[in-house]
Amino acid sequence: MPLSNEELGEHVASLERLLQGNPAGQTAALTDYVHKLEAFARSGDHAPIEKTLQLFGTAVGGRKRWQAPFRDSGILAFALRGLSAVRHDEPVAKQCLRVIGNSVADNDTNREMAVRDIQVIINCLQSAELRLTTLAVLFNLCNDFDPAKAAAATLRLDATIITLLVLDRIPEAALDYATDLLNWTTSNLTDAQFKDEVSLETFKSLLNVALQYDEDHHLEYVAILVHYLQDLEFQQRIATPKLLDDLVTLMLEFETRLQPEEIEAVFEELATSKNADSTSSDEAQVLLMAQLIGLLSAASATDVFVQNFNIRSPVIERMEAKLRAPWESAQPSTICACVMMGNLAMSDEVCIDMVKIMELHARLITILKKSDKPALLYAAAGIMRHLTFPEANRALLADAGLMEACCRMLVLDDPSVRGEAAAMLCKLVTGNFHNIEKVMYETVGPDTEAADEDVPADTVIFSHIVEQALAPSKPLPSTTMKNPMIELGRTIVAMLRYLGRPNAEKDVEAVQIQILQVPQIARPIAQLVRQRFYPEARSEGLLGLGLLAQTLEGAAAIADEIKEDSGLLEIIKEHANATEEGLAQQNPSTASRDHQNAIVLLQALQNNASRVQVNYVATNGSNSDGYKEELESSFGLLSSTLGSSTLRLHSDLRSITTTHTTTLCQSTHFKMVCCGRNNGTCVCAQEATCSCGKQPALQCTCEKASTENKLPSSTCACGKRAEDACNCSRSQNNGSSNLETDFTTKK
Repeated sequence: MPLSNEELGEHVASLERLLQGNPAGQTAALTDYVHKLEAFARSGDHAPIEKTLQLFGTAVGGRKRWQAPFRDSGILAFALRGLSAVRHDEPVAKQCLRVIGNSVADNDTNREMAVRDIQVIINCLQSAELRLTTLAVLFNLCNDFDPAKAAAATLRLDATIITLLVLDRIPEAALDYATDLLNWTTSNLTDAQFKDEVSLETFKSLLNVALQYDEDHHLEYVAILVHYLQDLEFQQRIATPKLLDDLVTLMLEFETRLQPEEIEAVFEELATSKNADSTSSDEAQVLLMAQLIGLLSAASATDVFVQNFNIRSPVIERMEAKLRAPWESAQPSTICACVMMGNLAMSDEVCIDMVKIMELHARLITILKKSDKPALLYAAAGIMRHLTFPEANRALLADAGLMEACCRMLVLDDPSVRGEAAAMLCKLVTGNFHNIEKVMYETVGPDTEAADEDVPADTVIFSHIVEQALAPSKPLPSTTMKNPMIELGRTIVAMLRYLGRPNAEKDVEAVQIQILQVPQIARPIAQLVRQRFYPEARSEGLLGLGLLAQTLEGAAAIADEIKEDSGLLEIIKEHANATEEGLAQQNPSTASRDHQNAIVLLQALQNNASRVQVNYVATNGSNSDGYKEELESSFGLLSSTLGSSTLRLHSDLRSITTTHTTTLCQSTHFKMVCCGRNNGTCVCAQEATCSCGKQPALQCTCEKASTENKLPSSTCACGKRAEDACNCSRSQNNGSSNLETDFTTKK
């Protein structure tokens, strides 16, 4: 039967005396009280149970030394059992929670025991009266104890808490507990849980909570959202109009609360290359803003984003407005706008619209000319490079000042920015004589001089390109980024390729002469051949040297490079001497192309080395002695170095040329070498008129004959073309030139 008031008073007084003493050695006495509690429970007498548990909870909360005796005596176990046995509206439930919460604080042994009943504890969150205490108990149980965090994640405590947050049913005093528990639980979700619908709904709800802006917990909410966004698959799930719009709103509102120094810190944090003296910010808001921008940018690179959005989508128009703001007021979110718009600029149609209708290029070019923030420059250059893909945009972009902007970017320190600038220049001159002329005759402008006083504003763009291709550059943060040395070398090759095309529609001779007057013209191209990391670039380098070697001055420039570095010749010979077995072990198309280009290059070098004296004495007489000696000096070492190796190559040349169809006109031995396509039945060469006035007997019928950039295979060994009516003693020699150029530049 229930205790009388007097009996209850004696019970409480006796227990208080016990709890005021030394906890050591009290296990037996505490066990007696557990038996009494069980007896009270059987009789339904809840008053002494509530009072006893209240004293226990207070005692263990005040002195942690009671934690072990409470476990050993069975008090903790009784509280755990009692929590599931009583209704949540009964006062005993709260006292059970107090005993549990104070017994597990910083005590992993007790936590191991309590975590088995974590579901019972979580169930108490349904009671408004118990919510604050329950969240405190769960906090004590999970804090620095991974098994409890994992158990809470398994039971989706995050979903329970976020539901209460959305409904505003968590007491203000418990928000700190709830936020930490939400963070811990989210971090411990399994891969399967992370990708299920519960997580997506939790993310949506948390995003709504974050948009309401609670100053005390906003950063924690954003940090949890960022954690979700770091998952690549989850990025695709948020690429929907409603979610992305809310996330953009969150980002823009977050940005408005940053101080000017924090804005600068975000720009620095987003830079792909950081100063050796700089360190990452330890400011939470700076890091979160940088992460939010980076992850939303990454989400725009998914296939789902491209499927769900276009340049007329409302959220995209919001981001486009960031690009139209004055360049000096650009914010970190402008970087995100550049990336999003750039990821939509994946077709010629869209790119042309962005330039000719939306005129986005104008503001972007201003950013590239004026900004000193590497992260912004890199992002703006990324979208601008996409806009250079359509040939219809290239002249317009160059006329709008993009070349001058690229020249300015080339003198900046950041290697990723320099690489993007070089890649844009390469694209601008590809197949575009208008832009090639601008490169050869226009200057870098005042913005480049302002960025580097050692580069005068009147420096010709092409000279600047050559100089920057040879300038030292810092290591790139990622191998996927554009390498400035490689891209500038490819820019020069792209120009030579266009200028060396047969049947050129433009008068290119003046430009060709101008190119050959630039000092060290061969070195950037030779660098492409020397490096081994980028196979396609090495192929372009062999092509570029072969194109250059078709003229005496170009061959002399190559000879100078070989004198400076004999290893270059060895690399060329390595490709030229490749066996069929060796070619088969590599990429067949690339290896065969490199093999034939190397052979043609060496042949052109030998031909030019042999004709120095004959050609210049015949043309200029004794007055040419000074120039003749200079050229002979360039070719002297080369002739002796080629020596026997070139003789060995002759047999390869003969085997190559004799296995394909050769057409000779009646009047002179004007050789046309087939590319080998169409089973050797075509002649891939310029439709040039021989000295006899006749056309080649066979016309090329291969698929690419009309589009490939071939050196004129109508060049005699002496260097003159058939239409020049060459009658030199070498006109019957193998003076053909057939450079393979069957590779494309990918976006």
